[in-house]
Amino acid sequence: MEAADSNDGARTPASGGAGMNSEGSKTSRPDGLPVGIWNAHLFQVFNTMSYLIVLGMPIVLYFKHLNATATLLGVVVALNPLLNILQIPAAKFMERVGYRTFVLRGWATRSFFIVGMAVVALLPEGTSRGVRIGLMLAMLVAFNAARGVSACGFLPWMTHLVPEAVRGRFLARDQTAIALAMFGTLVLAAVYLTGATGRYVYPIMFFGSYAAALVSLAFLRRIPDVPVPHGDKAAGRVPWKDMLLHPPFLKLMFYNVTVYAALAAAMVFWAPLLRDHYGATDGKILSIQALASGVMVLSLLVFGRLIDRVGSRPLLALSGMTYVFHFGCWCALAARCLPFNLKTILLIQVTAGLAASLFNLANTRLVMSTVPQMGRSHFFAMFSVITNVTLGSLPVVWGAGLDLVGNWHARWGAWEWNQYSLLYAALTAVMLLALYLCRHLSEPRAMTTDAFLQELVLKTPGRALSRLLLRRPL
Repeated sequence: MEAADSNDGARTPASGGAGMNSEGSKTSRPDGLPVGIWNAHLFQVFNTMSYLIVLGMPIVLYFKHLNATATLLGVVVALNPLLNILQIPAAKFMERVGYRTFVLRGWATRSFFIVGMAVVALLPEGTSRGVRIGLMLAMLVAFNAARGVSACGFLPWMTHLVPEAVRGRFLARDQTAIALAMFGTLVLAAVYLTGATGRYVYPIMFFGSYAAALVSLAFLRRIPDVPVPHGDKAAGRVPWKDMLLHPPFLKLMFYNVTVYAALAAAMVFWAPLLRDHYGATDGKILSIQALASGVMVLSLLVFGRLIDRVGSRPLLALSGMTYVFHFGCWCALAARCLPFNLKTILLIQVTAGLAASLFNLANTRLVMSTVPQMGRSHFFAMFSVITNVTLGSLPVVWGAGLDLVGNWHARWGAWEWNQYSLLYAALTAVMLLALYLCRHLSEPRAMTTDAFLQELVLKTPGRALSRLLLRRPL
């Protein structure tokens, strides 16, 4: 199948008809998406179910049960993004092996280390805490190293496979599948942790993660492969400096580094806040996280229909404004000016789900359209490495800062300054800077933010009401 990126001039399937290859077999469906693309969505469902346990909140809660410090929790969360640096040397080998083969080998290798995590969690209670922490960290390093090597092939593969005109639709469906899997997995995990007790609680969860990983590999194998285009293959020395200084790419990098500087803390330290300040249980923490995943599904259903028409930048602006409000709410909760009740949690998690879904959808689409065809695999690898190094190194910095502040607190009337309220005040300021940088991103065919807000507030509700009155909800 030919790549359909506007940068290289490749053709896209005609509207309303399926594309054909040279032998006359179908390569795309009537909606423009490739035949067999649903295997990618099903892969994401089971892959999300697997990694959400061994890289998400359950593994953080496991380390909390071992009395890990905030700095150590930062290290645990940092391993996944930091080891993405392995994409840089792996990109050249991926070009020789091919997209599907390279990704499949890496995903199969990393899945076996989940069994190692389950075995470590099965160690007797008499085993010292330091030994269990060290062995689990070793398994996480091996797992994330295998993932870091193989991840460089997935985004270039999807970019060549999916035509640019329908990438927003594809990404919306793909991320909806991920959000649904997150929601279902977190709900099941919350119910399980609420009722389960004993030393087998986490080993059973890790073995379940391994089973989901095996199913995801079956769907990964069925995704259509595409040859690595000649322009994607490096010849001689890779001009990393020139690639980084490519103006649209550089602007996007500055913006992403700023956003991920805030998300690096936001994705992990809310759970210790709820445990330390409000005594939330593991089951309640996972239930709260599941709520945001449910909001992500609804948000993607709405904005997935708009993104190919309005562009990525307006959605990134809306995401930034929502994140500012979201972090402000966390700051007020940490300062004990907002009560820890259902209304507050709904407010915080609805804004979390909305902001995250808009950022993930619009940012991925903008990266795919900004990166030029020449040297695309290396552009993607560099983008992933820089953003993931930010995402991986800063949790350790934020965690060390929290440990440094410790139990210090001071009152301004009803407002209490403490380690967590200081943290979220800083995250709010960082996201305000990201909003400013968003205004300078390059996307020639995007709507202005003002036009998009008018579209969202005035036109989109009217269309929804019209569909409802005419009994055409979809």
